[in-house]
Amino acid sequence: MAEIKADKIEINSLFDDFWFLIPEYQRSYIWDTDNINDLLDDLWYAFQNKYDDEYFLGSLVLKRTSEENFEEFEVLDGQQRLTTFFILLAVLRDHAHDEDLKEACHGRIYQKANKYKKIPERIRLIYKIRDNVEDFIKTYLLEENGTQETEKITELSSDKNISISHMATAILTIEEFFAEKESDELEKFGVFIAEKPIFIYVSTVSMEDAFRMFTILNNRGVPLTSGDILKSKNIGIIDDTNQEKYAKKWEDIENDLGDDFDRFLSFFRTILVKEKARLSLLDEFEENIYSKGLLNKGKDTVDLIEKYKDHYDRLITFQEDLELSNDYKNLITIMQIGFPSTDWVPALLYYFETYGNNNLSAFLKKLEYKVSGDWICQLTPTQRIDNINKILKAIENTSDYNQLLQKNHLFKVNEDELKRRLNGFVYGRKFAKYVLLKFEYLLGDNTVHLSNYNVISVEHVLPRNPNGSSKWVQLFTDKSRFKWTNKLANLVLISKRKNSALGNLDFADKKAKYLKGRIDIFPSNKIFQTYTDWTPDVLGQRQKYMVDKLIAN
Repeated sequence: MAEIKADKIEINSLFDDFWFLIPEYQRSYIWDTDNINDLLDDLWYAFQNKYDDEYFLGSLVLKRTSEENFEEFEVLDGQQRLTTFFILLAVLRDHAHDEDLKEACHGRIYQKANKYKKIPERIRLIYKIRDNVEDFIKTYLLEENGTQETEKITELSSDKNISISHMATAILTIEEFFAEKESDELEKFGVFIAEKPIFIYVSTVSMEDAFRMFTILNNRGVPLTSGDILKSKNIGIIDDTNQEKYAKKWEDIENDLGDDFDRFLSFFRTILVKEKARLSLLDEFEENIYSKGLLNKGKDTVDLIEKYKDHYDRLITFQEDLELSNDYKNLITIMQIGFPSTDWVPALLYYFETYGNNNLSAFLKKLEYKVSGDWICQLTPTQRIDNINKILKAIENTSDYNQLLQKNHLFKVNEDELKRRLNGFVYGRKFAKYVLLKFEYLLGDNTVHLSNYNVISVEHVLPRNPNGSSKWVQLFTDKSRFKWTNKLANLVLISKRKNSALGNLDFADKKAKYLKGRIDIFPSNKIFQTYTDWTPDVLGQRQKYMVDKLIAN
């Protein structure tokens, strides 16, 4: 094990003696207004009430770089807090009237070049690949009075780049906090900031040791994700000439997916391993992918992740150009809205990777029928995942897509059990909305892509608690009302706005009120145009029709 150094260090020394790199594998700066205000409130309270005490900021986990001329470290943990202090010093500089305070703050974030002393220009905190923040830092943090450009900074607080938007928000938040303080208070606060807040830092030259220390000394900031650490393991072994290019590829994918990035990596893992995950995502990559030779670290990993991200954009989010029918898009839409998990996604991505667009819609329909059928029949999550993995393995071992689609055992569902559950009481079951969405999909002509399916609710036509004087009690005995109220035939999807308006009205009144407004997108709601009354016979016919259509798929 390489030498590990651990010590406490005050802000004064930290920003005078150390230089920092935020490496490619780190996530963006994401502290929001609440995070910053919490820190400022705590610091100000300590300043006013515990001036002589040290204020503990948390831990820094650092990896020493190969730089020989000065103390430079990659920041593995603590960058959110470190960046916030970097911004705080710039805002404090621009608020201060005392020239010594201004100079001290500026000197801690930026070293001015002096050719006579052989001192190069150097920024205290460098983001190697982080949302293109270099220009932002130079313009608004390094330039004196740059943090006072509030109009431009306010615009940038809505910037699409994560780090830029959050840094801009941080400037505005700290600016607002300092604006309420007197200048003499800020001067005293500047002295307090330099001397009393401390970090505990741990540094080593070994990346492995640094990550080990990170797991032990994770601070109160935002922890690294599995994706962050996987990035470091892959980007770190790429040659210098290609490292920045591949780090940018990885970060573009990560920023685009946001909080879903680790989930996307789990899809990628499933495609490669084709077994249920039993370990953490990191261990799955190490033990079940890299150690078994399924994929090489470095360029190969990044390139393949990029390829599957392109597939994901085409097939799932429709961001890239691909000739996909509205029939396909609408089925994907209801699957995303109604399914309890996304375990089906790897199979679709792998099919496309193997066979391209050939019979893609046919495969999706078979996949959907299998996934929805297993779910409605209440197979366990493990059983459902195993069935998806069988499909993945069949794709791997089948050269022709037509042969795959003919392997009916892969997509077989227990139709007797499925029919029994669809004929039971559906309302209140987790699959109720999905089954109704699927029925709407089967009825529709899919001439357009419907993307507003999620603003809906499930409505009873025959109400659960009809008024005693209503026509419902004339048409339905207590027994028949119990039989039909929560059955599939008595349920329709209606926009939430209309749902509250229909309530317990008689069918004729409900029909009039429904037709008075905008007609919903749902084809099955033609019942309000077609039927003059809602009776047990109508429900019996409708139930058979709905179940037969859903089973026939």
